[in-house]
Amino acid sequence: MRKYCGIDDFLSEQPVTRGRALVVGSKCYGEKPDRRKLYENAVGLDLFEGEGVDIVHDLETPLDGELFDHVDCCSVLEHVKRPWLLCENIEAAMRPGATILIMVPFVWRVHNYPGDYWRMSMQALDVLFPNIEWTERGYMMGDRFRKVIQSIETNGHKYLQRSETVAFGHLVSK
Repeated sequence: MRKYCGIDDFLSEQPVTRGRALVVGSKCYGEKPDRRKLYENAVGLDLFEGEGVDIVHDLETPLDGELFDHVDCCSVLEHVKRPWLLCENIEAAMRPGATILIMVPFVWRVHNYPGDYWRMSMQALDVLFPNIEWTERGYMMGDRFRKVIQSIETNGHKYLQRSETVAFGHLVSK
């Protein structure tokens, strides 16, 4: 098993389809890096205007014919009231064979932006993205990728470690 040191290291080892990339949740705030810089031809989409945003759009509605070869959707799904609509519209915006990177909290603190509604397992991604074949997935704990969540023990009690579900795959059908 490979030992990744963070999401960008994880992504660098995946066979990302070259071409037009869509970065969902692209607004740069605080120390958040501009994820568009990871791709040669990237378009940033966010609910709010700001640095890193090319398209202001709520992906609970379709993108009207825009098609992409790769989608990067990190730390977004937990903030969407109806993530099944966003996921359906992401799949609709993917060209056949397009790749996708998803990262979403599994065990995480509440962090409003603008709201915080969901935590997701790998099985949730299977339901939300029925046309994606996942080729690599697991959990990111800090900067470490693992197939299984590690527990931590505090005062004789075991707890799941703070983690995010991370998955990479490609569109197999529509």
